[in-house]
Amino acid sequence: MATDEETPLVVEESPSQSQPLNHKRDVHILCWAFLLIFLAYGAVQNLESTINTEDDLGTISLGILYVSFAIFSVVASLVVKKLGAKNALVLGTSGYWLFTAANLKPSWYTMVPASLYLGFAASIIWVAEGTYLTSAAHSHANDCNLHEGTVIGKFNGQFWGMFALHQLVGNLVTLAMLRDEKGGSTGGTTLLFIVFLGSMTLGTILMCFLSKRNGKEERLQDSPVTFSSSVGSLLKSILNLLLDVRILLVIPLMAYSGLQQAFVWAEYTKEIVKPTLGERGVGGAMAVYGLFDAISSLAAGRLTSGLSSITLIVSGGALIHLIVLLWLLLKYSVSGGLLGTFLPLLIGALWGIGDGVLNTQLSALLGILFKHDLEGAFAQLKLWQSASIAVIFFISTSISLQTMLITMLVALCISVMGFLFLTLKVEKAFSFCESLIQELPRPRWPVLIYAATWTAILTVTVAVASFSPELAFVSAINPASQACREAGAVRLPLDIPSAVFCFPGRLFKRSRLDMFVPPVFAAVIVAGSACVVKAMGLWESEDERLL
Repeated sequence: MATDEETPLVVEESPSQSQPLNHKRDVHILCWAFLLIFLAYGAVQNLESTINTEDDLGTISLGILYVSFAIFSVVASLVVKKLGAKNALVLGTSGYWLFTAANLKPSWYTMVPASLYLGFAASIIWVAEGTYLTSAAHSHANDCNLHEGTVIGKFNGQFWGMFALHQLVGNLVTLAMLRDEKGGSTGGTTLLFIVFLGSMTLGTILMCFLSKRNGKEERLQDSPVTFSSSVGSLLKSILNLLLDVRILLVIPLMAYSGLQQAFVWAEYTKEIVKPTLGERGVGGAMAVYGLFDAISSLAAGRLTSGLSSITLIVSGGALIHLIVLLWLLLKYSVSGGLLGTFLPLLIGALWGIGDGVLNTQLSALLGILFKHDLEGAFAQLKLWQSASIAVIFFISTSISLQTMLITMLVALCISVMGFLFLTLKVEKAFSFCESLIQELPRPRWPVLIYAATWTAILTVTVAVASFSPELAFVSAINPASQACREAGAVRLPLDIPSAVFCFPGRLFKRSRLDMFVPPVFAAVIVAGSACVVKAMGLWESEDERLL
């Protein structure tokens, strides 16, 4: 009797047992919500440098935004784990709404705080997006007994294909609502921003209909966690990822994906589209870019089935970008007529194809390799992307298009080499390569991987640091900043601000050595540092263990 009385008459079923999650529904909701939010934000971002021109308020605001994005990406994984992916997605939308609202009355007191907060909001919304989408793909594959890699690729293809349409839709809305007025000003911006705020509000409401992925989110939210233990867990997670050779080999590709996006916003529209098609042609060119980005994302997602397919697709996208960069560097020139109109659009289409490939395949790659720490992996992705974007925004006004193209070429080559080494050697994506790889000396490979990766990072860091004095010098002798009254004279900067020395401009000219001296200097410094470390015996214990 006691047993019967203690036995419950009705067995309560958990929500996951009584109502299985509809994973495809959640993916579709996520796609539409991001489209509604980013068709507005993408158009606002494109307009920043042309509408808020006073004291470069728009450009500086974007630079502050991406610096904030990079900084907050370090702690974004902790916030997402604590809030849960769904709640983090809803909270992240508030930053985009506030930034758009600040453009209704743009000033330093509205735009700077909004940019700082958007950096935080963007970091958590993108980490949450990657975590949520990959979790949905894993669950759908398990529930339906499907190949995990195929489902991850398909879901990422759907999301990034839909997301890429924001460039097309947002620019068409902007083109329809804005009008040119007398004096070179632009009318209709207030109504446009109000419409965009309405679109973002609809996207936020859609986010609320997402399902919580599993019981893990509720447990994380309800568990009492102290600040010190949270910080300790965060630092441990970051260090564990950075000590994983796989993330070290993917980091260059993450950084390049940010560089190539910033190239479109900072250089493509200004240096390639505007001289040929004018300011009114920028929206059309970006619409073409977004259309081919969407098509590429959908196609790449459909073709993804695992590491081998990811390797081939990324290699194809990298080849397209390589061809475009070499074409711009060696052969491209501004021309008129029908051909002059067609070429910028062709470049935008090809670049959009490469961007779609990188977006889908990077997300799929992280979802396959880092199942144990999705939040940390996607936080690393956004950290390196936003950091590289911020760098481009701040230095794009100080370097030429040729310098930018050479930088992109170097970054592309380094990132592809690291990626191919990861898939072919570390993950063995192709079985026919195993026999060749086994012939290589195995014990030294971990040391060589770490050495090559950190040498490349240090070399780039020292190269950037060595470029800084050169940029400062060029800025000082720039005609806009000199105090020389003679025509054609150049001011030579000195330690004493009041002292002015002017020299004929013909004495100053560019040299091809300017592009090679900083990298050579960086290589010498890094090699010397390695010799000092080796002489101190810091590697001896590692060498003995490996031998």
